[in-house]
Amino acid sequence: MATLIVLLATFAFAILIRLVFFRQQPINYRLCGRIALAGMFLFTGVSHFLLDDGMVQMLPEFVPFRYFIIYVTGIIELFFAVGLLLPQYYRLTGILVIAFLICVFPSNVYAALNSVDFGGNAYGPIYLLFRVPLQVFLIGWAWIVAVRQPT
Repeated sequence: MATLIVLLATFAFAILIRLVFFRQQPINYRLCGRIALAGMFLFTGVSHFLLDDGMVQMLPEFVPFRYFIIYVTGIIELFFAVGLLLPQYYRLTGILVIAFLICVFPSNVYAALNSVDFGGNAYGPIYLLFRVPLQVFLIGWAWIVAVRQPT
């Protein structure tokens, strides 16, 4: 839920900045969307280092090097935050973001099915009723703002 709040709040803030300081230019919603997605990945990437104990619980115990995986995925998310802001890399980054979101989804399913007390997963399998649409929404957001060619 926090990621959705960060995404939407950053999107609204980016639009507000465009309206206040760049009134003469039309709002580039795709750019604002990339800024918002970058803000979300900055938030989640930093969380991998500050909340590593909780995140490591989202991986099954049989997975080796769980802390290492959490730190590496945090670094990847920080690279996404940067790549989404660079005009020459945002499309490639968007493709990688979509692949990443698909790859990490099983950890969310595992955490929900095992009621891991982190990120809403403590609610158990019912949390997937929120998480699955959120994951689809984030993939769609990345597609629209970073991957899809403008018409």
